[in-house]
Amino acid sequence: MDIFLYNFFVKMIISGLLLLGCCFVWPGMHAQLVYKLVKIDCQGNSARVNNISCHVKAINWNMAVVNMDCFLIVPLRKAVLQVQVFKKDYSNQYKPFLVDVSINMCEIIERRSYIPYGVIIWKLLKQYTNANHSCPFSGQMTARNGYLDTSLVPPFPQGFYLISISFTDMNSSHSEYVGTAKFYIQAMDQIRTKKRPKT
Repeated sequence: MDIFLYNFFVKMIISGLLLLGCCFVWPGMHAQLVYKLVKIDCQGNSARVNNISCHVKAINWNMAVVNMDCFLIVPLRKAVLQVQVFKKDYSNQYKPFLVDVSINMCEIIERRSYIPYGVIIWKLLKQYTNANHSCPFSGQMTARNGYLDTSLVPPFPQGFYLISISFTDMNSSHSEYVGTAKFYIQAMDQIRTKKRPKT
């Protein structure tokens, strides 16, 4: 039991130092990091949501945006999000990476909670979706031209990531799965195109 706890704390300290090191090293780097959306996958509970549509639209070499639509058959009264981040390793498998958190979005919106990941998601929802109001959520939900701004999150090491967000409606007696959105993202240096001189 002691060895397990020791290994757990060592891993947590190393992860924290890695993240802290990235934050200190990042400002001195010359290339600008971008998070480019590569693919999106949306799934839903057919009893709760229908007409699900998710698309990625490429803008340029450095940026793609997401457009999403769905219709909530049953209002989402107490939205709880499970946010997980995975990083693709050398064997092409996605492995857990630093973030696995449950967020009560209604508490974030009402400013009764300030979980950093919840605050980031709320900023994105306010900017790119019509879910920019207090709970509950109902009817047609849309997201237009959404992307992950590098100013909102600490810099991740370059590579491919999967950000999975599962939506659950939770009340005092039970919880019910609503849907999942999986965002496949590449953390990379910004590609600078050389402009040809005008003739």
